[in-house]
Amino acid sequence: MTAQNNAPFFRCHSRSILSLILHKSAILIEGIYAMKELPDSQSKHSRHVEELQRKIDELEERLEQFERIEEKLKGSEERYRSVIDNVDVGIALISPAMEIISLNNQMKRWFPFIDMGDKPICYKAFNNPPRDSVCSYCPTCKTLQDGKVHKAVTSTPSGEKMRHFKIIASPLRDKKGEVVAAIEMVDDITKKKRAANLLKEERKIFFSVLQKAPYGAVIIDRKGKYLYMNEEFTTITGYDLKDVPRGIDWFLEAYPDPEYRKKVLKAWKEDISVKGITRTFTIQCKNGVEKDIEFRSTKLNNDRYLSMLSDITERKKFEAALLKARDELELRVAERTQELVKLNHDLEENITLLKGVNAELETFSYSISHDLKTPTIAVEGFSRILLERYGEKLDTKAKNFLRMIGESTSQMRELIDNLLAYSALGRKKLKFSLIDMGRMVGEVFDQLKVVYMGRSIYLSINPTPTINADKTMIRQVILNLLSNAIKYSRVKAQADVKFGGWSEPGRVVYYVQDNGVGFPMEHMGRLFEVFERLHPSEEFEGTGIGLATVKRIVQRHGGEVWAQSTVNEGATFYFSIPIVS
Repeated sequence: MTAQNNAPFFRCHSRSILSLILHKSAILIEGIYAMKELPDSQSKHSRHVEELQRKIDELEERLEQFERIEEKLKGSEERYRSVIDNVDVGIALISPAMEIISLNNQMKRWFPFIDMGDKPICYKAFNNPPRDSVCSYCPTCKTLQDGKVHKAVTSTPSGEKMRHFKIIASPLRDKKGEVVAAIEMVDDITKKKRAANLLKEERKIFFSVLQKAPYGAVIIDRKGKYLYMNEEFTTITGYDLKDVPRGIDWFLEAYPDPEYRKKVLKAWKEDISVKGITRTFTIQCKNGVEKDIEFRSTKLNNDRYLSMLSDITERKKFEAALLKARDELELRVAERTQELVKLNHDLEENITLLKGVNAELETFSYSISHDLKTPTIAVEGFSRILLERYGEKLDTKAKNFLRMIGESTSQMRELIDNLLAYSALGRKKLKFSLIDMGRMVGEVFDQLKVVYMGRSIYLSINPTPTINADKTMIRQVILNLLSNAIKYSRVKAQADVKFGGWSEPGRVVYYVQDNGVGFPMEHMGRLFEVFERLHPSEEFEGTGIGLATVKRIVQRHGGEVWAQSTVNEGATFYFSIPIVS
């Protein structure tokens, strides 16, 4: 039997009555026709015919009434079926044999694989995998047995998942009052069950976090009753739920001073509970010790609040000590500031004085160098004249003396020129321009090849970045470094000189490398000082100012100079120039 042809009992009963009426009507009509064929002598029975006709009319009227009632019942049944099929509650009709008689649309959506033509058994069809017997908790089975309403919450397997249903089973009785079926009202509560389990788990986590929290926590209802208190609350205050079961008990114990208690209560009512503002109060613990406690509160729902407290007694002491230290520090800073102001004033005076002294020294150096240059030129010139005019009259020793005087004065003049140039570096203003370092090195080397004509000199230039710097000064740096590289490599058959560079964050680094005599690294600090020479002038000519000039030019640009070397294996001189726009 399907859900579509399963009609109520009273509809079947009405159809039986209608069939009976029609049958009796047919008999009466046949009797009427038979009576019409009797002789006239039997006309005495005419009144019976009239009676039968009247009854036929009544039966026809009753038949029409039954048809109208049947139509109304059919419409009522269709409305009933529409309501049943469109509710979001599952409805099933179960026979005493636990056979599923009918399912509404909601049940069909939950269990789409049930075929009503197979006369499915409920405990097999509603479970996946199917059960072999009736469920022990089955409310429908109990209803079919005792005719009472039964309820149950079931956990029904559905493949790898579990679905949860709330079932209410009610009896369906016949005219005699016998239970002929059970009506199941089914509600799928799987989502509600999962939500309840999740809420239960979250509640468990919530209280676990509160229990392990590094601050005191207490949950209070709207009547002031303490519902929960964690261990840290007791650790801080000494009180537990037995000591202070209500908020009023807490206020009486923690704030024994009535005036202070009023102040605290006002703050709780106006700030902490309503606005969630954090406030700090001094409480009296169970052991009589006073502590500074920071309170804050949050509303959990309309009926409950979570109050949290932290012991900040040590922090308050530290803050007081910090405040005191700050005041002392401010006093010391004021005193030191006065001292620094005085020292700064003295320093400015010294700087002004030093500038004057430096200017005088530069003037003096320039004057001395310039004044020395004239007599030096005179000595050199007179020595040359003596050799030219009276050379034939002088013996060899006298000639050597004059030649030595000429060479010495020539070196003296070169030294004076270098000193004048070195002194001028401090006064000259830098003029920045973009420099192609590879091109500049090549031009300087071409000039030096003329000076050192006859020597085997080789220069390799690696790709190098350009810089913004004073072109004249940087040219002097390159000239001095290349001259030194060639000069100190003359002990080799071929002087191999290399030039290169690379970029670093904020600066560019260049180098000049040779294969000359080198120098001990412990003497590197002396290389860039004025008049410092690591080799005697008889071995390598020079005045001892070349590398000092390199250092001064690079430092004026804001850079650095340094060197690396191994004796008899050559040397590499580096200098850096800051990157400027």
